[in-house]
Amino acid sequence: TGSSFKSTYAVYASPTQPADSYTGKVKYTVMHPSSEVAPVEISQLTYMQDFKNLTATQKATVLNSMEYNTTYSLIDNRDNKTYQIARLKDDNIWMAENLDLGRTTLTTDLTSANTNLIDTSTTINTSTFNSWIKTSGTRTLTSAELISLTPSNSEDGLDTDPTSNTPYGTLYNYCATSAGTFCTDDSVSNYDAVSDICPAGWRLPTGGNSSEFQVLHSLTDYNTAAKMRAPIASGGAAFALAGVFSDSTPGLQGRDGVYWSSIKYNGLYMYSLNVDTSVNSTTYNEPRQNGNPIRCIAKEPSHVITISYGTGIVDVKIEGETIQNGGTVTLEEKRAYMISATLSPGYGFSSWSATSGSVNNSSVQIAFYTPNNNATLTANASYINTEIQNLSQNNCTTTSSQARDTRDDHVYTIQRLADGKCWIMENLDLGRTNLATDLTSSNTNLVSTITASTFNSWRKTTGTSSFTSAELIPVSGGDSVTGFTYGTLYNYCATSAGTVCSASGGNNDNATSDLCPAGWRLPTGGSSGEFQFLYNLTDYNSATKMRAPIAEGGAAFTLAGYFGGSTPSIQRWGGSYWSSTRYDGSKVYGLDLYSYNSDASPAETETRYYGYSIRCILNT
Repeated sequence: TGSSFKSTYAVYASPTQPADSYTGKVKYTVMHPSSEVAPVEISQLTYMQDFKNLTATQKATVLNSMEYNTTYSLIDNRDNKTYQIARLKDDNIWMAENLDLGRTTLTTDLTSANTNLIDTSTTINTSTFNSWIKTSGTRTLTSAELISLTPSNSEDGLDTDPTSNTPYGTLYNYCATSAGTFCTDDSVSNYDAVSDICPAGWRLPTGGNSSEFQVLHSLTDYNTAAKMRAPIASGGAAFALAGVFSDSTPGLQGRDGVYWSSIKYNGLYMYSLNVDTSVNSTTYNEPRQNGNPIRCIAKEPSHVITISYGTGIVDVKIEGETIQNGGTVTLEEKRAYMISATLSPGYGFSSWSATSGSVNNSSVQIAFYTPNNNATLTANASYINTEIQNLSQNNCTTTSSQARDTRDDHVYTIQRLADGKCWIMENLDLGRTNLATDLTSSNTNLVSTITASTFNSWRKTTGTSSFTSAELIPVSGGDSVTGFTYGTLYNYCATSAGTVCSASGGNNDNATSDLCPAGWRLPTGGSSGEFQFLYNLTDYNSATKMRAPIAEGGAAFTLAGYFGGSTPSIQRWGGSYWSSTRYDGSKVYGLDLYSYNSDASPAETETRYYGYSIRCILNT
């Protein structure tokens, strides 16, 4: 009210245009300058990045203004390329073409204002991004690479998919796809990609079971390769068979298309959508070194989350990004983010609390938080006085509790399981930090003293596949299924507290000493061992039940991976646990679990020079 503006128009009339009266229309949209901004329609948006600041109501209005089987044009303001977008039958807004950023050199830096970067302080300058543009790939994890497809470098001599009628676009390895954030062998965390080079307001789809790729493909409109490839106007999803590049020039154009998701499969692979001439797979896993196309999906509105914690918490991580007390992070509505808290020595995790949104399991250190508004997310901890070395069977019940290891003040969860035995429900983590206290029979399950300096020398960063030398490697991150950290991996010489350290064929005895706290020990192995007995019970008779969290009645065995002659690997994919029972001179019995298999192997034989997890059981 009371304001005014002036507009000036120019009209070009050609010399041959007939004399007449001509009428045109100009549409003005008046936006009230408050937080309750009027809804918009798709026709009112110009740029892909316009989705970044839409409220939930506005996004719903935009979605409802879009017709199925119809494409709409928006401009990516980073390079002024026009893309077609569409509302698909899953009622999400998708790009109807492959991302093509990098076909031309950029003159605009990539920031959180124009690119899906979760860290608002991150900038990828133009010279850095332009250096990613290649003509052939080198199959690398560590360097960002992208190759634009043209008829001259496409296997089929085309740059457009003749079935979907959409351009092949550009192929990106995962380092480039993730905007330079996933560029190492990230074998030791569960964190997924939360930054990528989609336009701001857009992101990579989720992959794997129950993902956005899976939901889309489960619909009858798109449940075959032909339907996924069909043009939008024909009721399809217009996924082009853009092929791949690995260690050379692009190939498989017209025969295959593997689309990146944001979800990690393991240290070297991401879940992907695979479309070829006849078959679809929404749980396909693709090595991150390869170059593949990107198809972005519109994000939900974002909210500002403030992190809060007090004594006993060192920091909080959101998808691996460290947030200090009082810090903020912007998170997408309706999306689950992995959250974890780092604890001070002597403190046990108590709970998560949030003023808005939900935490899937508020009582565990590693959980998932789903925001629905601006909120404060708080991590709580408390000091644990109970010493694990002083526990008896009477102190252990079928309700979980916490106890402190006097050797390093690490706090563990304990519980009596359905086998009637008291277990430490987390993997042993002794050796993550230097010990100041010697290991003796009063604090450790051994006879002879191991000095702190000797024990500290066992900690390595890579394993050497040794029978004779004790080795242990702490593993960062944790298991999002159980809610517990991965702990530390130990070869058997270290596991047995330096007592079973002969070469293959040497030692014929079971281990009677180990690194468990005094009063605790390794479980027995083999077909009549305690691992097997536990697995035989109906409460735990599948890998899923053995891995299930305490709150769901499971045994909470984590997939912490292993180490051999190198750094730890296959975290989130597999986990092995030592027993005290000898198999032969080079092996002992153990427990094996894998994410891809519904069965556990509770009497597996494990070679002693590998590094595996330790789960301790209370002496009876």
